[in-house]
Amino acid sequence: MILSRKTDRTAKYIIFIGDVILIAGGFALAWVLRFESGIIPILKEYQPFSTYRIPIVVAMVIWILAFGWQRLFHIEFSRKIGQELGKIIKASVVSLMVTMALTFLFRGETYSRLTLAIGVVIVCILTALYHRLVITILKRMLRKGTGVARKVVIGDGGLAEETVAQILADPLTNRGLIGRLCTDDSPQRIGAPSELKTTLINRNIDEVILAEPDVSEAAIRRMLYECRKEKALFVMVPTFQGLLRGIIEIDEIGELGTIVFRDVVMAGWQRYAKRAMDLIGSGLGIILTSPLFLIIAIAIKLNSKGPVFFTQERVGKNGRKFRMLKFRSMFIDAEKRLAELLDRNEREGAVFKIKKDPRITAVGKLLRRFSLDELPQIINVFLGQMSLVGPRPPLERELAEYESWQLKRVDTIPGMTGLWQVSGRSDLSFAEMVRLDIYYIEHWSIWLDIKILLKTIPAVLLGKGAY
Repeated sequence: MILSRKTDRTAKYIIFIGDVILIAGGFALAWVLRFESGIIPILKEYQPFSTYRIPIVVAMVIWILAFGWQRLFHIEFSRKIGQELGKIIKASVVSLMVTMALTFLFRGETYSRLTLAIGVVIVCILTALYHRLVITILKRMLRKGTGVARKVVIGDGGLAEETVAQILADPLTNRGLIGRLCTDDSPQRIGAPSELKTTLINRNIDEVILAEPDVSEAAIRRMLYECRKEKALFVMVPTFQGLLRGIIEIDEIGELGTIVFRDVVMAGWQRYAKRAMDLIGSGLGIILTSPLFLIIAIAIKLNSKGPVFFTQERVGKNGRKFRMLKFRSMFIDAEKRLAELLDRNEREGAVFKIKKDPRITAVGKLLRRFSLDELPQIINVFLGQMSLVGPRPPLERELAEYESWQLKRVDTIPGMTGLWQVSGRSDLSFAEMVRLDIYYIEHWSIWLDIKILLKTIPAVLLGKGAY
């Protein structure tokens, strides 16, 4: 909870009223552009505004209901403008279909389809900008401490301390922490857990956060009861943080309540959509880069002895091994010399990297600088062994050093580029790389793949973090 209850209600009302005005105004403006502006020629008869009064009101009601369906009146600070616009477009498409269906049912008047289309575009743009404006104003208010939810943390020990630290680290919530109800001598202590009732009343608390693993069900029920009476949100912080990813549901086995952890790895139509994008992208890539393949091959042969390509066994999805292709960027004895360089590894975790690797050839340095040595992997993508976007495939010896939570990295098909490659490349720590890969797996979408591919281009051209 970020906003106080009062501020949250007020913000919802402001967005609702603003949307009502903008939707009605947007369609009214569409009529002006269609019939009064002179920009669009009137090929059929002129229709006065009085003809559109009732349709505009009907359209406004339909759009408001669709916006409510998409939860667009709820304040979500994590929602980006692209996501906001996506929800608005989705709601507008459904509203448009309903509106057009109504025009077919009631044929008392023939309405301009162009006016409706212009109105949809105007409404989408205006409401998206308006929602962003409200969110921007709210963020500035929160950073000044206005309208922020007043929070109290209950608990002793590390979990409570970490919860407090996370609240204070967020610029939108750090001014809302009132303190801790605990038995230790924490500097944030404002009382004991038994004083929850008086704290809720006297300090006007919006949210109570229980961050204490050793607490009975009876005690939790009492806390929940007090919070409900004072209309405060009650939140529990579980100890198993590593499991709180992906889709989590509440279910039942008979009369027993259960927590269900759904598989978040893409399945069904998602796999087919991603594979289709990989086939089209890699097929076009092979055709367009074939001249570059020839130039690089000649340069490698002229620079040092050995084959043009370097193949290496990597671990793909679910532990399946495959031969990954690369342009050879090292001398042919590179693998034999690896053992003598292991103590010079500049990276933590299950990966080997040094900036001035003596095994790299002169041409190889240039290829690695702009990631051209990775270009042949487009063939792996075409064959279905890799994807255009995904976690990088590890070596078997690297996989043996993975911690249990890092194994999720090989739950999906590996890729040529990924989230960490456009977020710092080799400058990131191994743990940061894995976290970004897991985030990608759990938040995959076609749009995310497209964004990563677009960001890869400047990352490769600038060569930052590549060696």
